[in-house]
Amino acid sequence: MRSKTLRKAVGAALLLLAAFGFFVFVYRLCVYHYEYDPQYSPVDYGKFNILSYFTVQSNFACYVYFLFAGLALLGVKKAEKLGFSKIFGGLVTLYVLVAGITYTAGIPMGLTPPFKWDTPAHGFSSFIQIYYHMIVPPAALLYWLFPPTDKETPRAVLPLSAAYPLVYSVFSILRGRFGAMRYVPYPFYDPAFLWGLVNKTDPVNEPVAYLMTAGLLVFGIGLFVALMAMIRAIGNKRAKRLK
Repeated sequence: MRSKTLRKAVGAALLLLAAFGFFVFVYRLCVYHYEYDPQYSPVDYGKFNILSYFTVQSNFACYVYFLFAGLALLGVKKAEKLGFSKIFGGLVTLYVLVAGITYTAGIPMGLTPPFKWDTPAHGFSSFIQIYYHMIVPPAALLYWLFPPTDKETPRAVLPLSAAYPLVYSVFSILRGRFGAMRYVPYPFYDPAFLWGLVNKTDPVNEPVAYLMTAGLLVFGIGLFVALMAMIRAIGNKRAKRLK
């Protein structure tokens, strides 16, 4: 990305993505309307519960990344430290990609609420889900594939890529077990859900179900690290071409 015109165009695009993302974040915290849904929303957990979602957290981090990257591409030197950071950028790209892939994979399996376009509120809510999972992740990946500098991503990003999803997952599982509402943001954090996938007749055996959850968690963290290794390799290969 050596062309000044291209850098400015990409910078402006990233700033627009960040601005709309921040708007969506504030909108969802301020404009809240609970609708009962026996499958997807059986309980009103309150408007601040959106902060519980990996998608929302990773997207917010991506908006920060896009903000600083956009400013850096437009010539703001003080924004380059974060906007051109290979570790922060690599982690953010990884997390939003995982969120997007998981969501889109869950659509045909009926694990995600269906899109509704019958009212303006439903339409905007559905578009927000598309923005979170189908617009921001590809945008982050494209920016990663066409880096603005020849900096390479250090190996330190690999163990770091496991830290956030591990802490997030353990917290979510414990919240589901000991929290007042027994809430889990995603069904695969619920041992009863996993038990039901393999045994639909017997009552839940909690020790075995939690062992299954632990096994799935180890497998999932391994996937995070493996995908980060892939993203790092691709990013470094692209960066070397700029040298």
